[in-house]
Amino acid sequence: MKKLIFPVLTVVLLVVFSCKKSDEAQNVRPGLLSVYLTDNPADLDQVNIDIHSVEVKIDETNSGDEQRIARLDNNSKNDSLGAPGTTLWHGGIPVGDSDEFGKWMALDFKPGIYDILKLRNGLDMLLGSVETSGTVRKIRIALGKNNHVIKNGEQHPLKLADDSTNHHIYIDVLKESRVKNSDGSIAVYLDFDLGRSITESAGSYLLFPYLRTLPADRSLEMEGYAFPVDASIMVNVYNDTDTATALPDNNGYFKIRGLELGRYSVTYHAGNNAYKDTTINFDITINKITLPRMTLNKR
Repeated sequence: MKKLIFPVLTVVLLVVFSCKKSDEAQNVRPGLLSVYLTDNPADLDQVNIDIHSVEVKIDETNSGDEQRIARLDNNSKNDSLGAPGTTLWHGGIPVGDSDEFGKWMALDFKPGIYDILKLRNGLDMLLGSVETSGTVRKIRIALGKNNHVIKNGEQHPLKLADDSTNHHIYIDVLKESRVKNSDGSIAVYLDFDLGRSITESAGSYLLFPYLRTLPADRSLEMEGYAFPVDASIMVNVYNDTDTATALPDNNGYFKIRGLELGRYSVTYHAGNNAYKDTTINFDITINKITLPRMTLNKR
């Protein structure tokens, strides 16, 4: 069994509310909470994900030690903290709609099968919204069983890691993942890492969703051009702590968002064996980096 090389899927959680500070407390008024998806393409024609619902857990007290709350809000109600900001995966329906740590609110989401690979190079898709107040502590996404991929025009089932229904993905949202915008709104961004989420063995595909929150300074991005188009290039950007992948479009353009400052290796993998792979090193020291134009050499 092997893991596939995919770009990350970015889920944009936008929490919009108005706030006013006083000497004693910060009062939060109801606002709009919206969820968007964005992605770059991969080496499959389609990745169709069956999404049943998207919910958020809201703490209306807006207070307390976040790390302590996350630790205490354990799996007694099927809410469990894994590594900070990463996915927890459960089968079955969680017990109860609320507890002392907050209440679950459903987004105005239209259930259906979504082709994730239609979203590329910074495009977003709105999943749903809800009017709410308070602090978002967790996100919960329920998947169905009608998932599949298409490769070379042929459809293959994308099987969930187990056969139970109502698969719930839990993602903890902590302070460092909430972006404070100038208009008073707050945004939280998630990566759906398809490279870690999908494995393939002898033509069979298995789905075990992996999501994580991105740091608040999500504006960091890397873009560039890679040629020739017939080299079928996939761009892999990585260092010791992070990795992301993109597939250039028909004009050779690609963009990767959600990176942190630091030094990265950038490998241009040629899907066409007539061309040589090439790796360069690059530092991200500002919010937006444009890589040198890359043209792969023939063997």
